[in-house]
Amino acid sequence: MPDYRAESCTIKNISDLKQEWINLQERADCSYFQSWGWVGTWLEHVVDDFEPTLIKIWHNDLLVGMGVFVTKQVTRRGVIHSNTMFLNEYPFDGRNMAIEYNGLLVDKMHRQAVYQQAIEHLLSTKYDVDEFFFSGLCEGEDVKLLKDSHVDDKISLNVLEISSAWSVDLDTFEPEISAFLETLSKNRRAQIRRSMQLYENQGGLQINEAQTMDDALVWFDELKKLHTNHWVNKGQPGSFANPRWEAFHRALIQNRFHTGEIQLLKASNETLAIGYLYNFVWRKRVYVLQTGFSDSLDKKLMPGYVTHVLAIVYNKVKGMSVYDLMHGDSLYKRLLCNQSHTLIWMVLQRRQLRFEVEKVAVDVIRGFRKMIRFGH
Repeated sequence: MPDYRAESCTIKNISDLKQEWINLQERADCSYFQSWGWVGTWLEHVVDDFEPTLIKIWHNDLLVGMGVFVTKQVTRRGVIHSNTMFLNEYPFDGRNMAIEYNGLLVDKMHRQAVYQQAIEHLLSTKYDVDEFFFSGLCEGEDVKLLKDSHVDDKISLNVLEISSAWSVDLDTFEPEISAFLETLSKNRRAQIRRSMQLYENQGGLQINEAQTMDDALVWFDELKKLHTNHWVNKGQPGSFANPRWEAFHRALIQNRFHTGEIQLLKASNETLAIGYLYNFVWRKRVYVLQTGFSDSLDKKLMPGYVTHVLAIVYNKVKGMSVYDLMHGDSLYKRLLCNQSHTLIWMVLQRRQLRFEVEKVAVDVIRGFRKMIRFGH
């Protein structure tokens, strides 16, 4: 492709790419998970003991695309061995930070060329790599460009997972609690109003945002307690059981709170803290990353719904456009949200017999399990 070129190198010093990444993200329609805030902290605290590969795409002298790949030798099902590369993630050994809205960082004026150049470069220079994983891409242009980037019939692109990401379009209602509740079903609206009134009867139902990094870290600790208590009571460890996950997010708060990208919210009344939210704020979009709610034996109290409703209206008042509960098909997301996007996990594979055998075997096992489930 004329006037475009691709290059790759091993990242030795994170600071060397910081300014280039920041300059490019200003010309990109990128999510928070593609921003330097996330990527720089991830490089420093999650894959700091690796040597990730940086790929760059240039148009003449203008940098128009970047991506970070981490290499891993994997063994699946005990017999399938593969040399792999993962875009902006390393989902092994407690280092899976569960990236969503992923993709190459791309100048919005050069999207098609960047993906074409990147895939051709990876396939022609990383000849010892069998699979390239692209996780959590938003269905749309990035997925289409990845699908269109096949260079020959020796490459296959397979979908591994599809999930819905749920969000609230904050531009569809007035900045009042009553206005948002009117967008919900009659039954759910009545339940939330009753719960809010019960909390209000205990005095001063409110939501507040941490104003300093120190407060943010204290509230993160309180969120951890509520989150962990909830999941331990269900027989599961919760996110904070992974010390590397917790350390990464503490570092993210410390690194990025001053930029306005980190939001810690606390819903409370005069009696108790009802819930905490740990959010990212990026280009008028609020990403709800983690939650912690005060469990109650009283089923009329709905701490999660109440906290989210207060946070939705709070961010509407602040001028945000989207309140994103992200991927996962939980009931509360479908009940609170008025829109969704599809996220797709994909792998670009070199066509090899072992992968074809694996695919057939997986399809047969899934079909057999489906037959058992439905009694056929």
